[in-house]
Order: sequence, then structure tokens, then C-alpha cells
Amino acid sequence: MKGVFEKKDKFGITAKHTVGFRGFPPMFHPHCEILTVVSGEISARIDGHEITLREGDIATVFPYVVHSYEDAPNAEFYMILFEPEAIGIFENDLMQKKPVYPLMQNGEHLLTIFKKIVEYKNSSNISGLKTSVSYLSALVGELFCSMPLCDVDTTTENMIKPILLYCSEHFTDEDISIKKVADRLYISPSYVSKVFSSKLKYSFREYINELRISKAKKLLSKTDRKIVDVMLECGFKNQSSFNRIFSDICKSSPSEYRQKKRTF
Repeated sequence: MKGVFEKKDKFGITAKHTVGFRGFPPMFHPHCEILTVVSGEISARIDGHEITLREGDIATVFPYVVHSYEDAPNAEFYMILFEPEAIGIFENDLMQKKPVYPLMQNGEHLLTIFKKIVEYKNSSNISGLKTSVSYLSALVGELFCSMPLCDVDTTTENMIKPILLYCSEHFTDEDISIKKVADRLYISPSYVSKVFSSKLKYSFREYINELRISKAKKLLSKTDRKIVDVMLECGFKNQSSFNRIFSDICKSSPSEYRQKKRTF
């Protein structure tokens, strides 16, 4: 996935129930995301917290909170994405606060609400959307009662967005560096480094490699392009470093990944 900042058109609510989760590198977006696992496991990093969602667990991602997921091809899950204004009663809290810890364990009692949201949102009933919004409001209210919230550090959060947006647009540049990011945004290189270490828990180079490998994975699984061409398009200069970094992140070589993952 190229974009770390994911910009979507207005969509209100999206709700799905499926098996097979495709991960992505750290990103953020202006909508909210609630995920619960029915079976299997999904590993995630949300706002700097490394978590593993198991059966009955619920993860919440507020607007502009940095998060990432690992591939989980066998996991069954429900995912709800929505704009804060879709449930106006909680809009201010969703925009101005975030969970102290983004994981709620043992949330099996809320599974029925997830099912109802998916059922009504995807139905042809003329009142389906309104009914799904009602259930979504109930779900968010239940989560707010169980998950302590804290105020968002707007100064730091506002600086993360342009840094990640620049990286999403330039990660394939061979000469991308902290200095180039800092110069472009008129901030110090040390501040950029601090944002990565304190908020993303990645070094700058680790983050760029995550973006490059994520793009490489997509090209390997969806095209027949030569591996050397994939390497060059993703910003790597030589085959050995590409193979080494790909293996470190994916636990397989590029060719092995193409064979195993293309159908996922």
C-alpha cells in the first residue's frame, strides 16, 4: 500500500465480515476503525502499542492515529469504518481524544452488535443505514464505557501528518533521508527522528523499508514483473539489500513470497 495517509471520499459507514486479513504498513486516516476477531489472530501496532487480537478482542483506531497490521490469512473478523460525524453524539470525543490503550479484551458480548451493523448497512432495506448507525452508536458507547480515553496531543499529532504524507509520496526515491524530510517541512532532523522513535516506534530507515517492502509485496503478488524491476521501482539500489530486507520483514525471499502469497 503506497499511501500512509489514506484519503477516502465521504462514505459514512463501511462494514464487513470476512476471512483473510491483508496487513499494511503504518498509516493513518480521517475516519474511525473498529475491528473484532471471531477466530484466529491479528497482530497490530496502534499508536505505538503492539497488540495481538484474539477471539473476542476489539481494537479501536481513532482518526489520525497511526496504526499497522500484519497479514492474517486465516483470521475471521468484523471491521467497521466510519466518519466521526456519522454518529454525531460522539463526534467531538472521537476527534479530540483517543484510547489510553486501543485493545479491549473479552468483548464477545458485543459481537451481536457487530453482526447487526453489517447486516443493516449492507441490506437493501430503505432504513438499513439509519438502523446501522443506531447500532454503531451503541457499540461506540459500550467501548467508551470500557476503554479510558485521553486528550490528543495536537501539536505532535499535527506534525506527524505532513511527515508521513511526505514519506508516502517519496519513499521510492533512492536518496530519501531524514534531512530531506526536515528541509521540506522546515523542521529539524532531530525532531523528525524523535517523531519516528516516540510515536511510530520505528527508525526512519525501518519505516521507509516497510513502505518499500509493502509495495514490493503487492507487485510480486499481483504482477508478473521481474523481481529486479520490482526492486528498482520500490527504491532499492541493489539486489542483495532488497533480498535481505525483504527476508527480514517477510521471513521469505521475494520469489518464495510470490509463490506462496499470490493467491491470497
